Amino acid sequence: MQAFQVKRADQASKTASLMLESVRKDTATGSNHSGGVCILTSNLYPSTPLALHTSLQAVAVQVHARTLVTVCCVYLPPHDVISQQDLETLLDQLPTPFILLGDFNGHNTLWGSDVTNSRGRQIERLISNNCLCLLNDDEKTYFHEPTRTFHSLDLAICSPTLLPLLNFTVGSDLCNSDHFPIIVSYADSSGAIQYPPRYLFQRADWGNFMQLADITDSPWLRKFRRPWWNEACRDSRREEKKRWNIFRRYPTTENHVAFKRAKALARRIRRRSQRESWIKFVSSITSSTSSKQLWKKVKAANGIYREFSFPVLNTGNVTHSAPSDIANTLGHAFAQVSGMDSYRPDFVAIKNRAEQTPLRFTARSTLPYNSELRMFELETALSRAHDTSPGPDGITYNMLRHLNTTSLSHLLFLFNRIWTEQKYPSQWHEAL
Repeated sequence: MQAFQVKRADQASKTASLMLESVRKDTATGSNHSGGVCILTSNLYPSTPLALHTSLQAVAVQVHARTLVTVCCVYLPPHDVISQQDLETLLDQLPTPFILLGDFNGHNTLWGSDVTNSRGRQIERLISNNCLCLLNDDEKTYFHEPTRTFHSLDLAICSPTLLPLLNFTVGSDLCNSDHFPIIVSYADSSGAIQYPPRYLFQRADWGNFMQLADITDSPWLRKFRRPWWNEACRDSRREEKKRWNIFRRYPTTENHVAFKRAKALARRIRRRSQRESWIKFVSSITSSTSSKQLWKKVKAANGIYREFSFPVLNTGNVTHSAPSDIANTLGHAFAQVSGMDSYRPDFVAIKNRAEQTPLRFTARSTLPYNSELRMFELETALSRAHDTSPGPDGITYNMLRHLNTTSLSHLLFLFNRIWTEQKYPSQWHEAL
């Protein structure tokens, strides 16, 4: 599911990773204005920053998910005077279809506020005059801690063509901020990229695997945990969420104090676990520890793992991101390389003579290419196979090598049926 999340510029450095690209606009040094805006885009989807000519705190990118969509993030400080013309000028620079996200600091009953102020009426005119669509419902997006009240300040506005395609939700966790994350996603996930499963084979219980090898359920993508995360961290985090949900429903002083205590306890437990995990890691370093193992553990301690990158193919001035376009482009290139024009004349002559010789598969059943595969041939092939990336089924050669005898017999029976019946499974025509 593709999601566009809004974050403040002062938090961007904490959330950026090797798989993200950022476009940001900071407030001027020495300025009394607060804020700053930033958009983080995943490398899984091609994106292009847009140059905006505006005095507003706004940045925009064009992202190719299913189609080309413009995503603009804006922050309007609560005490600044924003002219209607500045807002209209910003919209004129956004290629359609677009999604306008951000903290507008406006109150309006149209998006769930109890009252309507001048900023709220200004945003309402902007939506009405440009025939735009508001994705917000009445759910609150901001928590004002001094008064312990909830408000709707963060808005998601889109072009009319995108309205039936998008869903709008508000996250339930503040993530140490005073704004809840707002998530705009496609209404269905049919176009989402499916990540291949990743396994830590050095930790595998192969004995248990051999007993359960007949299970054919597809594995899910493993959710990595940082090495210091333990049951105490999990339980304290659950208690913090529980107290927060109670406070959201009943914002009393007693519930607020209980939430604060649970949050402080969870933070203290996490820090203690991080410290103990780091001490244990440093103590395990010896002269025989390779640099690869060292950096692998350091990255794991910081929650940095290699991610699967969906390929983007550039051919000249054209960028291909759709899987079918990439496959067709690669197929065309391979066809040219494998064409007759790429062969030497002497090889072409041999090829033509060989192709004119008919193969008679029913002539003698004792011929090597007519006989069925045998178990030792399957075991030999598996022992020589390299640990390449798995296909869509997520099954690796390492798994096949650890199958029990019964499962290998079933696998060999399947291969021989394919060979004798000359029917290749249609699912095996697909690859990542």
